[in-house]
Amino acid sequence: LLFRCMMISGVCRVLVSLVLVVSSVTAFGVHRQIPSSNAATRALIESDSKFSTRLYAGMVGPIARAKKAMDPKEYNRVVEERMKRDKLSRAEAEADYNSFLENPPFYYALEKKEEYYRKLGYKDIFEGMIGEADKEGKGEEMRERISSFKRKSKIKAAAVLVVAIGGLFYLQSLYAENPLLFKGGLPDYSL
Repeated sequence: LLFRCMMISGVCRVLVSLVLVVSSVTAFGVHRQIPSSNAATRALIESDSKFSTRLYAGMVGPIARAKKAMDPKEYNRVVEERMKRDKLSRAEAEADYNSFLENPPFYYALEKKEEYYRKLGYKDIFEGMIGEADKEGKGEEMRERISSFKRKSKIKAAAVLVVAIGGLFYLQSLYAENPLLFKGGLPDYSL
């Protein structure tokens, strides 16, 4: 029984890890919902990052909201510093800082790189990295690195899915053997 409980605990950890991996993978992509149905307005919003930043500046997550509430002087200092350094409006600087607070720095950096390459006219970050490497004569090397990265990512994702599905089958076999093992609630110590 103890062994089974330990296995269930391990499976739960794997499932939580799976959720974290899936949420991390979705963080790599830019998935904005453009509120306009007009194609011309949609194209303008997608092409002009400052316009779209202003459009989404009202969305503030819990971390940014907590930072602003707990330490407003520091929050305002950083926002004003970004306004001066990057010549942004207050709304744009706040949106940028909130994005930094809400996303781990790694994802924030990826988002900024994606933005940089789009401004240069590339479709996405991978195309931008290849295009810039081509200018330096290292395009083939960059293509190989990107294809290797994509291949390794697919293998890792498949491995996580296999472990998660295997864990679910294991839990199902435990349940089939003894359904009371999954009975919820507090133990009954009454006599």
